[in-house]
Amino acid sequence: MTLAAQEQNRHRWLEALGVDSWLPRGNLPGAAEIAPWVESFCYPDDAQADAWLEDVAESVEEQAIPVSTPAPKPVTARARIDTDTLLDQRPAAVPKATPVERPVRTTPTSTVVEAPRFKLAFVLRQDLLIVDSLPPHQPQGFSRHHRALLTGITTALGAEADTELSDAMMLPWPMLASRTLDQGAEEARRAVQHKLRRTLESHRRITQVLLMGEAAAHWILGETAPLDTLQGRSFKLPSGLPVVVTLSLSELLRLPERKAEAWRDIQPLRLVRSSD
Repeated sequence: MTLAAQEQNRHRWLEALGVDSWLPRGNLPGAAEIAPWVESFCYPDDAQADAWLEDVAESVEEQAIPVSTPAPKPVTARARIDTDTLLDQRPAAVPKATPVERPVRTTPTSTVVEAPRFKLAFVLRQDLLIVDSLPPHQPQGFSRHHRALLTGITTALGAEADTELSDAMMLPWPMLASRTLDQGAEEARRAVQHKLRRTLESHRRITQVLLMGEAAAHWILGETAPLDTLQGRSFKLPSGLPVVVTLSLSELLRLPERKAEAWRDIQPLRLVRSSD
């Protein structure tokens, strides 16, 4: 096929696709030089284009290469496998591998100290420091019910009517939700003693302490006896301040009938205040 016939076919294909094809009649700036045949190219009519296509088809048929069919390969007889002989043969003995003893690497086990769980509330009214034990599993802290009951108790002890309870200073333990930090009993005791020391240093007017609940007595005094044994007894801090132990506010709210029992426990504080 001549170059003009090829170009004609390209134009007809583009026309069937709806694309207009253009050829430059002269050299364009910045473009390659056009072929010499482009200047004399004219769009042929359909009859001439059909004649070109017929010439191409005849030339292709003349140049067709005959396809030769390959001769079939001779079939050779397959060798027969003597399965009886193979079955009779015993498998060769495979030498056993000698096990290699490897040293066992022992991983040192880290001892995780279980952190004790408690929640203490430090409250002040005049010269009295109250440390109350709150349930550690309950999200609420020192509620208005706790505050109302403690206000009544301290008023009965002789606190002036125009004074109010301070805001509760909470000390929950463990303080951080982490198992990698050491929050064991020794660290808990240090934290409670630090809180107590800072409270006494910042409030010099404190002259007596009321511990309410087993957790307060255990972590403030270091006593391991149950609350029934400590209840109603008088103690002293290392600084010499008198301490009285009684039931927690949560226990008194849950069992109001034990309020009379708590009132008997705090009588030493009442006697001290009445003698002022």
